[in-house]
Amino acid sequence: MQYQLLALDLDGTVVGRDLEVTAATLEAVTAFQASGGHVTIATGRTFRTTAPFVEQLHIDAPVICYQGAMIRDPRNGTTLFHEPVPAELAAEATRLLLDAGIYVQAYIDDELIVPYEGDETKLYRSFSPVHLPVTVVADLPAFLLEQAPTKLLFIADEHEVGPRIAGLQLHFTDRLNIARSHAFFGELTAPGCTKGRALAWLAERLGIPREAVAAAGDQGNDIAMVAWAGLGMAVRSGPAELHAVADVLIDGPEQAGLAAGIRRYLIP
Repeated sequence: MQYQLLALDLDGTVVGRDLEVTAATLEAVTAFQASGGHVTIATGRTFRTTAPFVEQLHIDAPVICYQGAMIRDPRNGTTLFHEPVPAELAAEATRLLLDAGIYVQAYIDDELIVPYEGDETKLYRSFSPVHLPVTVVADLPAFLLEQAPTKLLFIADEHEVGPRIAGLQLHFTDRLNIARSHAFFGELTAPGCTKGRALAWLAERLGIPREAVAAAGDQGNDIAMVAWAGLGMAVRSGPAELHAVADVLIDGPEQAGLAAGIRRYLIP
């Protein structure tokens, strides 16, 4: 199979904790592009914080941000697709989390809207080379009733994130999409909003069939994307649920696993 489109999760797949794109990864992505393939990023990050990686990887295809809630063209910044969290659901989820003592932040127009700036905000910022503008609001749920956010993200101890997600999923059922994106992060997007759905949308726009699409990811928020792709690659350190839908396993960025996977499965 000649793969025509490759979708890449960033954190834990393309880059490790140092946020560096290795030479091996850049060379493999460049070689795939030189063979005629298109490359997109599919991340939970905002467009603003995705842009440095778009530049490093020389990506010109539309990129998937906010867990699939937004697709933008990096060449001109045009938003091709955007589905925010319904305002009432955003306010309800935010109130539930804050009442439980869980820090939660919202994203509007590539900016952070937070209930306060604390250690959680600092932790979040440490995962990005670009710091988003921050607005602190005293009553975040009330604020979100007036302005629907693109997504919500909560931060908790890594052992609490899983149970908290399970509780939110039980509460909201199919009214929101809720997934883990990091050891400390849980993310909430509009119902049905996943990287998998966004990748299907993009592939159709580019005229590329599903079987000619490859995708790589490392967390629960990548499950839909890896499952949908014709070739799904999962990082070995990821959860069992991700491994279950993947076609192949690859090593993490510290071991240049993505580069090896691209060269083995995608480059003729």
